[in-house]
Amino acid sequence: MSSAARQYGGVAAADRIAERRARFLQAGLEVMGTRGLAGTTVRAVVEASGLAARYFYESFGSLDALQLAVFDEVAREAAERSLAALDRVPTGDGGPSARAARTRAVLAEVVDLMLEDPRKGRVALIESISSPVLGPRVLAETRRFAGMLAATASGGDPAAVSGAAGQAGEVPLRLRIAARFLIGGVAHALGAVLQGDLEVERDAMVEALTALFVSVDRAERPLE
Repeated sequence: MSSAARQYGGVAAADRIAERRARFLQAGLEVMGTRGLAGTTVRAVVEASGLAARYFYESFGSLDALQLAVFDEVAREAAERSLAALDRVPTGDGGPSARAARTRAVLAEVVDLMLEDPRKGRVALIESISSPVLGPRVLAETRRFAGMLAATASGGDPAAVSGAAGQAGEVPLRLRIAARFLIGGVAHALGAVLQGDLEVERDAMVEALTALFVSVDRAERPLE
């Protein structure tokens, strides 16, 4: 096939496909995050994308596939921002104050991601809970983030856990239980804000969540 056949307007075919896929992902986020899963249809996503309907199945085999891809994009961004936040905070001596600073940095990123763009928060924290399509992915992401949290608290490397199934190695059982408890609490607290059940300023939310994490950390480390 000639280069002219592979390109249109100076853009390679693969690049055009990738661009259309990105537009469908953005459209999927918009529809899922504003109308909910019940209002998400192929037609609605196509209309929001501004693309022809025939291109939808070029990138996604089904509506379920699109929903999973949108959720995965939000989860990927959350993991990347969390790890980047940890990298910006000095580890210090690894004591309580250093752990609190690292915890605050991560929670600030999560709060900002979910609340600055409520569409992402709604997809990740509200719509996904009752979805038979997204439910298994929610469990996997909960496992992964709990593993990252437990690894961080135990002095391990959260990056080593972030791309895996969320296993935290030889982390004590009580710490793994605490990590699951805390991750669930953050999700429910942010979900309550998104649904209007809680009215709280961003900084107050970050500080409240950090205080809860720190209190559990202290309970797990009675000799410090």
